[in-house]
Amino acid sequence: MKTNIKELTQSIINMIPSSLRFNSQDESLFQRIKPFHERLSEKIVKGFYDTLFGYPSTQSIFNPGERPLREPDLQRWWQRTITGPFDLNYWAWQSAVGVIHIKRKVKNPMMLSIWGWILMTLQKEFSSHFSPQETFEFMESWQRLAITVESLIAESYLHNYIVALAQSTGTELALLDRLVAIEVADIDPKKLE
Repeated sequence: MKTNIKELTQSIINMIPSSLRFNSQDESLFQRIKPFHERLSEKIVKGFYDTLFGYPSTQSIFNPGERPLREPDLQRWWQRTITGPFDLNYWAWQSAVGVIHIKRKVKNPMMLSIWGWILMTLQKEFSSHFSPQETFEFMESWQRLAITVESLIAESYLHNYIVALAQSTGTELALLDRLVAIEVADIDPKKLE
């Protein structure tokens, strides 16, 4: 029951409405503003880790002294992201982050919130250097990238977590799905209001 990460990646991408996925026009735009993105590299890496190390629950996933080891990983991601290409290998790499997050005990709210930080930082930078129309255009592309990457990471996390649970317990995935359906059947969001 080993997961084929490229097949999983393609199935996740297929779930995302095409109008919301990162596309070839976005990739062209990234190429056009690559020099600006490159100038942001240090700010993104430093701010990313300042944010994570500045909050107790996100700081707790790191070992003491680990920051210098992690920063080059984010630097590689940033460079590959602003350079492309955005092929199946890139997207599968993003899906693999879901597995890494399971191993590191990174929860999806941590991942989603730091993506929010990236987007807010980019919007401030774009609006300080470009017209409102250009800022809107650049942010639309970054939003589609975030939607695509966040979907890949979150769904890969869930899929691989469930597969690991099924394998370790000897339980069929279909049975786990039925058990979950039974457990959530009585949860009524209206009763939680």
